[in-house]
Amino acid sequence: MKWLPGIFRRRHLYNDLAEEMRLHLEERTEQLMCEGMSRTEAEQAARRAFGNRTVLEERSREVWQWSTFESIGADLHHALRRLGRSPGFTLAALLIIGLGVGASTAVFSIVDSVLLRPYAFPDPGQIVVWRETIQEVSNRYPVLPDNFKHYLYLKAHSATIADAAILQNTPFAVAVGEDHPQIMNGLSISPNLFSVLGINPVLGRGFLPEEAKEGGNRSIVIAWSLWQRLFHGAPDVIGRTLKVKGEQRTIVGVLPATFDLPNLNEMAPGEQPGKTSPYEVFQPLVPQQEDLTSDDADFSFLVVGRLKPGVSATQATSELDGMQKAYSLNNHLPIHLGIVVKPLSQEVTGSIGKALWLLFGAVVGVLLIACVNLASLQLARSVACDRDNAVRAALGAGRERLFQATLMESFILSFVGGAAGILLAFGGIYLFRAIAPGNLPRLNEIQINWPVLLFATALCALTAILSGSLPALRSLSTDPRQALQAASTRVMSGRRAVAARRALVTFEIAGTVVLLIVTSLVARSFGRVINQHHAFNANHLMIAQVDMLNSRYEAGKDAGAGARSAFIERTVDQLHSNPGVESSAITSSMPLTGDINVYGMYRPDHPLPESEVPTANLRNISPGYFATMQTPLLSGQEFDGRERAQPDDAIISQKAAKAAWPEGHPMGKKFRTNGRVYTVIGIAADARIADLKEDTPIVYLPYWHDPPSTVFFLVRSSLAPDALAPTIRREIWNVDPEVAIPVLKSLDILMAESVAAERLQTTVLSAFGAAALILAILGVYGVLAYSVSLRTSEFGLRLALGSSRMALIRLVLWEASQPVIGGLILGVLAAMGATQAIRGLLYETRTADPASITASIALLSLAALLAAFLPAYRASKTDPMRALRED
Repeated sequence: MKWLPGIFRRRHLYNDLAEEMRLHLEERTEQLMCEGMSRTEAEQAARRAFGNRTVLEERSREVWQWSTFESIGADLHHALRRLGRSPGFTLAALLIIGLGVGASTAVFSIVDSVLLRPYAFPDPGQIVVWRETIQEVSNRYPVLPDNFKHYLYLKAHSATIADAAILQNTPFAVAVGEDHPQIMNGLSISPNLFSVLGINPVLGRGFLPEEAKEGGNRSIVIAWSLWQRLFHGAPDVIGRTLKVKGEQRTIVGVLPATFDLPNLNEMAPGEQPGKTSPYEVFQPLVPQQEDLTSDDADFSFLVVGRLKPGVSATQATSELDGMQKAYSLNNHLPIHLGIVVKPLSQEVTGSIGKALWLLFGAVVGVLLIACVNLASLQLARSVACDRDNAVRAALGAGRERLFQATLMESFILSFVGGAAGILLAFGGIYLFRAIAPGNLPRLNEIQINWPVLLFATALCALTAILSGSLPALRSLSTDPRQALQAASTRVMSGRRAVAARRALVTFEIAGTVVLLIVTSLVARSFGRVINQHHAFNANHLMIAQVDMLNSRYEAGKDAGAGARSAFIERTVDQLHSNPGVESSAITSSMPLTGDINVYGMYRPDHPLPESEVPTANLRNISPGYFATMQTPLLSGQEFDGRERAQPDDAIISQKAAKAAWPEGHPMGKKFRTNGRVYTVIGIAADARIADLKEDTPIVYLPYWHDPPSTVFFLVRSSLAPDALAPTIRREIWNVDPEVAIPVLKSLDILMAESVAAERLQTTVLSAFGAAALILAILGVYGVLAYSVSLRTSEFGLRLALGSSRMALIRLVLWEASQPVIGGLILGVLAAMGATQAIRGLLYETRTADPASITASIALLSLAALLAAFLPAYRASKTDPMRALRED
């Protein structure tokens, strides 16, 4: 280890070496003088005998050096000095790299947290979610929730599934003390869910099998967050009671803090409309007798399973799908069943995964454009450094050393800019959390961690190589003799560099075209979603969700239904009586939350095969609904009080009418849905109340025959939402202070939330497109500006020989147009392939949309023209006499 102290006393060793050599020479000189030589002759003879002192010192120093590290250190020092002499270039390069690396790091941290990071369960790759398929409705509903009876059959006979649990989303009205109840997100689960996930409660126990039977579900398990919030982490929480749905429930277990089961949606995989909260309350799932015995009972459950070791989701799908198809045939079912098995991570992310990968691809595209721009800038500097490289080559620097020295600048810029970019990434993540939709999975887990930092480091190295390789390779072609001669060789070399930079600009323009076309398509798709006719008016309309989750409203027979109906009627009247309220009504489904309560429409007079039976969303409404929503009634009449005694009337949407009665004239006709026969008394316009992107068929039913336990009060008023909200809460709680109001917001806010993912995608892509456009403008301007600076003498000679200044402008603009036109053609061809990957994200927009392509090309062409005009104008202002004199 003697070499270690030498690192820190290198200067002392070098001084000792020089002093020893000096003493040796003096001693030899003295000896020669004693032999009769003069001092001058003796010193010359001693130096000749000793040899080149400088060379001997360098060779001796190499004993204490590591040549590779020493050369890297020297090149690092040299590169820092060169960058310090060009502060403008250095700052511009650091800004380009910082923005590119920062944006890429921020987006990768989002992709890593949402899509790549495994969930905190033992062997998370073995956890899957399976759903059923029905061939007869697969064109509209590719996958469906599960049937309880089918779950029991598959679980008992599967050879690929180690265990499986069934669950159902359940809102819980939890009251603390005398406060109004709060709605908390929770699940009704089979007792084995926690064992399937590999999780054990930190306090107490899970559920027992007997607790999943009628009358036995009086126990609950709570999440760590609820334990801390309501009981302040009290260790004696096990055995305490909590008022849930108006009844006392006993807490038997507390889940660990690391437990975080993602939100699951029965109807829409990977999509949770609105802001979702974590699961905090769990109760045993008690199946009804119909669930256990019927193949056509409600498909309203989800199944979470754990694969056996070595089994993939594809293998499980093959086995379970075959079992389900055989089950359909053996039991002579009128429908053809199937199964689809997906890993939990894919189930949760759903379509958001494609959107995030699109954003990541866009930001990588911007980073590549930034690398091309930086390479172009460095090529310009390499011309100015030709003489410097020539001197170093003349002094003995080899090709490897010249390449290393030139590439060192890129590594310095990339890692310093990358460090600044990582700091920007923290701000980018904070901004993303602020504008991201609340239902984005694992939003709170997005952070800069070690995998992200390693990615950022690799990205910096890749950026250095991509942006610095071309200038470094160019340094190898330096001819010391020519570079040290006249300036004309530098001009020729500069022109060769400009040709290379034009090629880079061509690729830069092509990449920008691809990004602009993709951004334009996404923005055009989003505009069509927002600006299309919705057949309802969201302005000045408030929505209040009210959950009647207590024993009084859930009583058996007609008592519970009567109590719910009385509450709804009184509340609607109370709300309507307030000053400023124009109308009020209720609906059984939250607007803009997708397909809910989907049932077939069967015509007694025209039976159809099951695969051809049209389906529609069932929604229970009150009189005044269409007036409150301002949805036109095309024919017939709205509900009134007569439906109390005869609740078999129905109003259907225009699309439902066309689907069930393609021949027309549905008024007065009968149809059966959800086990009951209805008569059509009205046809309403197709309102996009389920999904802004889809014209969903809807059947509107009077609420009296089956009052829902969760209702959504609609209040149209001239008052501002902030002024109306307290009034709505007061009137609802005046009728019943024990109901919960988890949601109270305006419909226009709900509309904005329903397209939050599309808005975020459009906003971020637009930002990336703008960044790419700015970089392209800088690239075009940089090439032309430097080309003009090299051709001052040529322009002066042209003017002296009679060329007009306008001719010079046309010449420069024509030269600028060549890489731009080439880039536009290459970019459009590349975009034709790239846009195919985003076809599923577009709404009523073709991937080869002429308007989007034309607008992108026109915008980039105009920007390139503006970037080229300033250098062209500068060339036209060349002074011929001064230019010729300098030459």
